Amino acid sequence: MFNKGKIIAAAAMALAVNSAMAADSVDVKVIGTIVPAACKPALSGGATIDYGTIKASAIAQDDYTVLPVKSLNFSINCDAPAKVALKSIDVRQGTEAKPVGVKLNGTTIGDSTAVSGLGLADSKKIGAYTAILKTASVTLDGATTGVDSILSKDMATTWVKNGTLAEGAWIGGTHSWLYSFAAAGSLTPVAFTTLTGTLDVQAAINKGSELDLTKAVHLDGMSTIELYYL
Repeated sequence: MFNKGKIIAAAAMALAVNSAMAADSVDVKVIGTIVPAACKPALSGGATIDYGTIKASAIAQDDYTVLPVKSLNFSINCDAPAKVALKSIDVRQGTEAKPVGVKLNGTTIGDSTAVSGLGLADSKKIGAYTAILKTASVTLDGATTGVDSILSKDMATTWVKNGTLAEGAWIGGTHSWLYSFAAAGSLTPVAFTTLTGTLDVQAAINKGSELDLTKAVHLDGMSTIELYYL
């Protein structure tokens, strides 16, 4: 019966083509992803680090001016246990004035260290910042110990312990790494329902000699945190 229906339909289509010229076509795709759970990230304080008003006289002329560490509460809440990784994007990439040799968030910045930009002022780079979800602050489903930070540089094909870069997930920068969390001593991302932690942010302002400090300079850093289901 099914085959007969196909033959009749084909004949009808042939008749239609004979009576009118065929028009251009368009494909219809049906796509989607089935995931084991829905997870939502959140940041306290409106997801904003506000350094307020900084006096121009406080900016060093021939060196970077390091601002205090500021923190936000970070969380991921899932409606069922899920293995999740973090990936971040520096929305102001290309504006970072890399403060090589300066210590931010406990790590001395080198040429290869990922930092994020603070925007431009009259085409001049305002500075840079680091944002790190410190492993020591992370809890998974309320457990405060036995958690390792792991990272993947090949989109979750392989994982290594994040034993450098201040033991945490770096938010922003120029890399495209994935960060996740595992039981201590393991390299396998662990499933969780709730993750909590502290996102520490520290900024450094470019040398005053590089900026026009006779007018207001507005810090304009922004990073996007994406969740990847594993």
